[in-house]
Amino acid sequence: MSHNMIMEEALGARVVEGVREATELSVGDFDGCRFKLVCAPEALGVVTMHVDLPCWRELSSLGGQAALDEIFAGHVAAPDPGYKVAVRVDCDAVAAADRPALLAKLIDIKRHLVGAPFADAFAKLAAGTATKGPVAALPWREGGEAVYVMAGASRRVPPSFRNDPAKPASYDRVAVVYAIDFPEETDRAMGRVLLQQFAETRVPGAPPVTFSEAKAPPLEIRDLVATSGFLGFGGKKLPNVVGYVTLTVFKRHVDTPEKLADRVGLCVGFRNYLHYHIKAAKTNQHMRMRRKVYSWLQILNRAVPKPAAGREMKTATGRSFFRKK
Repeated sequence: MSHNMIMEEALGARVVEGVREATELSVGDFDGCRFKLVCAPEALGVVTMHVDLPCWRELSSLGGQAALDEIFAGHVAAPDPGYKVAVRVDCDAVAAADRPALLAKLIDIKRHLVGAPFADAFAKLAAGTATKGPVAALPWREGGEAVYVMAGASRRVPPSFRNDPAKPASYDRVAVVYAIDFPEETDRAMGRVLLQQFAETRVPGAPPVTFSEAKAPPLEIRDLVATSGFLGFGGKKLPNVVGYVTLTVFKRHVDTPEKLADRVGLCVGFRNYLHYHIKAAKTNQHMRMRRKVYSWLQILNRAVPKPAAGREMKTATGRSFFRKK
């Protein structure tokens, strides 16, 4: 899931259910994306959604602006200060039958924009027109993480055919490389373990996955990393990332529109998916630790010696008394 549930609820109430009330709602996602929904008192039926994408400067030239103009044609508006894009919809002018589809398009705006480089590369792969071109490098998180998208040629193709624009059929795959990093040392350690498991696990029909340590970037981007360091926000060099994970997508993975859309969504949400599993693993560890501590406390409580009871004794005359130990 790549959309914000709060925005889905707020937009659904106004676009589909017909709620007409003034509002200004601001929310943020964990990946640094921010949304603002505005309904002005003088035009209660007009909904304006402002979106701030931290990587919009690079994304706009990698297909993001083209996707915005194509998917939201007629709805693009000027964003408020601090936001990168905005779309405006007059809910009263939309037919009731078209409103659910419009809502689905609005709530997936981040997926449409961030997924533009993936969609373009996968579409060319499916059409058999993929050729060698510049690597689409997108610094999509302020911590220095980036994703690289590029067409690749089979190593079984003769060397003279590789990287030859005149022979596009030799480009039978798209490599998606993620530079992964986390601010917390615990997350970095667990992230490395999870990424190694991704590489070692083979799922039939799924794109192959490889993991590379930070000191040895994948061959597809090694020259780029060596020369530019790439290119975090503001041209900053990447920090010592945890590593690089590469997904290799073949034509069979995107040969239908449904498959292509699904793969784009998965690529956009991969980093959030990884972060979710790291948090889930940490939660599981904490639960197991608490259960273990509780069991140790039970053992210690059982180990406390009970106070010895007094012993009943009798005198020579037959009177009873208790002798304390």
